[in-house]
Amino acid sequence: MRAALSLIPVMLLAACGDGPSVDKKNASTAEVAQSVADAGMKLKPGRWEMTMKFDRLEVEGMPAEARQTMQQMMGQSRKFASCLTPEEADKPDGSFFGQQGEDCRYDSFTMGGGRIDAVMTCKGKGEDAGSSARMKLAGTYSADSYDMTMDMDGTAPNGKAMSIRMAMASRHAGACKGDETS
Repeated sequence: MRAALSLIPVMLLAACGDGPSVDKKNASTAEVAQSVADAGMKLKPGRWEMTMKFDRLEVEGMPAEARQTMQQMMGQSRKFASCLTPEEADKPDGSFFGQQGEDCRYDSFTMGGGRIDAVMTCKGKGEDAGSSARMKLAGTYSADSYDMTMDMDGTAPNGKAMSIRMAMASRHAGACKGDETS
């Protein structure tokens, strides 16, 4: 789940129309960040308000009580806000585009012309050792908004299969207010 949420900042990239594009294969998060920066794509600083909705969350062997709780959450939206400083917007590093190091790599990353498509594979370390995930991200973006769908299939640290589908929509909401969660 942490890996899935780590993809959110990459969706905040602001570029319009037929402007710059990035097309990477088998690349680290740092390489993607550098390619985005080299292409002149900049993040729009300020407050971003996001709505996230889980459409599917399945974990093999999940106890009945936990499954019932998850089913009640399905289809419900969660809202939160984040603040991106001008400094972060001007110089995003690899950590901004997901987990750094060899834990996660983009199998493919294509962004341009208002569309983004990416596939990332992550392998857990430390307390998450034994876990793995493959995430597919697809959607549209502009300077002031994005709408994305993320599908993730993987294995939890206990070896059980899991599958998640969520939709995310975000809008730039002006200046930061100081009450953002990140």
